[in-house]
Amino acid sequence: MGHKNNLQQPGESRRSFIRSTAAAAAAFASAELMSAPARAQGKAPFAPGVLGANDRIAVAYVGTGNQGTNHLKSQKQNAAANNIVQAAVCDVYQKRLDRAREITGVKEPSAVRDYRRLLERKDIDAVVVSTIDTWHADVAVDALESGKHVYGEKPLSRYLDEGFRVYDAVKKTKKVFQVGSQYCTDDKYHKAAEWIRKGKLGPLVWAQGSYCRNNKNNSEWTFPIDPEANEKNLDWKMWLGRARKIPFSPEHYFSWHKFYAYNSGILGNLLSHTFLPLLMATGNPEFPRRVTCTGTRKVSTDREITDTTHLLAEMPSGLTFCVVGSTVNEQGLAEMIRGRKATIYLSSGQNRAELRPERVFAEEIEPEDFANPAKPGDVARLEKNFFDCIRTGATPAGNIDLALRAHSILSLAEISERTGMTVFFDGVTRKITTGDGRAMAAIDYNTVLPRGT
Repeated sequence: MGHKNNLQQPGESRRSFIRSTAAAAAAFASAELMSAPARAQGKAPFAPGVLGANDRIAVAYVGTGNQGTNHLKSQKQNAAANNIVQAAVCDVYQKRLDRAREITGVKEPSAVRDYRRLLERKDIDAVVVSTIDTWHADVAVDALESGKHVYGEKPLSRYLDEGFRVYDAVKKTKKVFQVGSQYCTDDKYHKAAEWIRKGKLGPLVWAQGSYCRNNKNNSEWTFPIDPEANEKNLDWKMWLGRARKIPFSPEHYFSWHKFYAYNSGILGNLLSHTFLPLLMATGNPEFPRRVTCTGTRKVSTDREITDTTHLLAEMPSGLTFCVVGSTVNEQGLAEMIRGRKATIYLSSGQNRAELRPERVFAEEIEPEDFANPAKPGDVARLEKNFFDCIRTGATPAGNIDLALRAHSILSLAEISERTGMTVFFDGVTRKITTGDGRAMAAIDYNTVLPRGT
């Protein structure tokens, strides 16, 4: 299911391009990492390439749009607590790059529009990837192969095969990878997994969840166009990457979530946040066996992606997920996991979980309650988990095994939603089949499908 990279720097490969630019970047790095605040406090400079005596982690940021900026600000605020230094920033749009420089304080040589210039800097330990979905896999794989740890925004990648590319790179390099869904550190999901592993629910039967929201102007993922953006200050060719080539389009750049060329809509943007923690809460995340998904686009007709999605995913164990998403009605499903002997109810907006026995097993299973005052969905907590795992070698909350299984469900759901077919999957062979056993190709950048329902 491999996919050759079609991005080439004129006259040289990606790898040789990285090597050719590394020396200049590295020469500047050591001086910059000994920042003015550090010098003022008498701290030693960060040791290039390794975690020095002070264990400080040098971080580079690729993609500094809305979510990337959130990471810049959060990690700057918690830099001392996490013992990190913000070493470099990258974005294809100069205006966003300049803003990132202002936030982090990095000097001009450490602010670049081509991420490949950062990857062989020996002083950088970790990369935060907050690009458009179509770049998630390429940046992550290149960063991992360059010896960096990676915090990769959700979804894991745009398409199924790319998710396996990231997975294979993590396993090969043995670097820490964290997928960016902040709910993965919520204790209620870890408590649910503990209860399930202890057998308190018996065999799992089905689970449900949702991510639904609404706004009065029906403007979900419609963002204002910056009139200053043009092909002189925005590298349009680089931004498109593997996506189909079209003339410069400010609408596509600023409101890219509305188009299938760059993302899967509700599935990747919202339901990633549902599936990652809910799958983790089962205690034994599985690849799906069978996935079917429907989607409609009757209210938000200014886009290709659907505005309401319903997904069923059957696991080999027999557990079935029923998950829904909508951007035109905010009434979702209560989050719960049902077992033969008991059910777990996961509180919305709070770090609370309740275990309640089925009536016929009330004498055998004791009800239990769990509560933690910690704020649920805290991005800073997930970022801290990433940095802690780099130092300790522990498995991060949003680890690659969990990320790939959730990604497989959502990628297969897109195939089902857009082709109208139920699809079957084998996580060992990585093969997709139809109900009658015929092999089926995964959709990718070259697939031509209808705009939607």
